[in-house]
This record gives sequence, C-alpha cells and structure tokens, in this order.
Amino acid sequence: MSASLDQRYIRNFSTLSEADQQRLHAARICQLGLGGLGGTLLEMLARMGFGRRDQGWIRAADGDVFEASNLNRQLFCLESTIGRPKAEAALERIQAVNSEVDLSTRQAVVAPKDMPDFIQGADIVLDALGDLPTKLALRKAAAQAGLPVISAAVAGWTGFITTQLPGDPDPGIFQGVLGQNDRTEDAEVPLGTLAPCVWLVAALQCREAVAVACGHRPLFHGCLQLIDLTDPSWERITLPSTSQ
Repeated sequence: MSASLDQRYIRNFSTLSEADQQRLHAARICQLGLGGLGGTLLEMLARMGFGRRDQGWIRAADGDVFEASNLNRQLFCLESTIGRPKAEAALERIQAVNSEVDLSTRQAVVAPKDMPDFIQGADIVLDALGDLPTKLALRKAAAQAGLPVISAAVAGWTGFITTQLPGDPDPGIFQGVLGQNDRTEDAEVPLGTLAPCVWLVAALQCREAVAVACGHRPLFHGCLQLIDLTDPSWERITLPSTSQ
C-alpha cells in the first residue's frame, strides 16, 4: 500500500485495490438530494474516499430544511439541526467526517433547465431525489451529457435502484413501475419512510457508485432492482433494449 494513502482507508484493503481507491479519490460526483437517502449516501461516499481534494470532487444540492418528521431516518437531521438547510448541515457534517473531500453544496432546488449546468464536468450522477418528474429530468440531462446516473428511491419497507449508462435508451421504467403520479412522495404517505430501508438502499447506491467509478461491471445496469424488506426474495425487472 502506498505511503501516500491516508490511514483511514486501510480497512478498504484488500476488498479494494490501491488503484481502485485512487479512482474513488479522483471521481467527480454530482448528487441531487440530501434527505434520508441522499444524506446517508453522501456520508458513505465521504467515508469511502470519493472526491478527494486536488484529485476529484463532490457537488450536491438540496433546497429543503430539516423538519421534526425527518428525525426518524435522515442522518444529518438532529434535534439541533431542525430548521437548518440540509445543504448547510451536510457540508458541516462531511467536513467533520473527512476533511479531505472536496465537497460543495448548493442550498437550492435544481430545476430541470439548470441540470445540464449542474452536472457539467462530473463522472457520475447520483439521483437521491424524491419526485418522479425531477428524477426523469435528471436522467434525461445525464443521457444528453453522456454520463452514468444511478437512481434510487424508498418508501416504507420497499425501494428500488437502477443504473443508466451512456447510450442506454430511456424505457420509461419509473412510470411503468411507480405509476403516473406526479410525485413519488405520494407512496410515503401510506407507507412511511423507515431508516433501515433508507440506509440499505443508500448502501446499494454507494456500492454501485464504487463499481462505476472503478470501471467494474455495474450491478444494477439493465434492470430495476426492487427491494422489499418484508420478503426475503427481491424482484429484478430486466429493462428492454438496454445494452449489457
């Protein structure tokens, strides 16, 4: 192991090679959403060593502020951070976790028209958004920019994850699986949003980001993986006309 690697990454070996770790350091990540899924995902990225200063970076955005109802599952939501912007709390937390990460956060909702500029220069786009139209707009912007995008969502004990690579067609899988509702938060009303499922899906999303950053075969490309913590068997839906 190179002497240049920080001691914090020793436990990543030898599951990751030194070359893999350097690829994580050099990765340039754009992430939309810093709530339950996004906050947990961001901390995992920081602890893995993504976006190390002077090599790569992480850019994240969320226009929301913490509410008491976020306390059950949002990692950056504490009793002391209620009322604070999620982007502000995320930056403070990640600086405390890993000051080597070059993280910038934006306290704003990134509108579809602004997505091309926001993701410009990235290697990987991470979708931790809550509403379906914005998720679809982000996938479209990533496709037009030739960038991979890893999308995920959670409601109750269930969630999903899928990876879109450059050149993939958009099969409209979100509409097919989630229905025609304008907002995926509709599912959270009857189902709730529970920490175990949020953190599991965030872990899968981080694992997929590692695979993509390291040039390994993505686990969730060409499919939509449905996670259900009430059932030991999970469903994998193969997407049509997606290159493998």
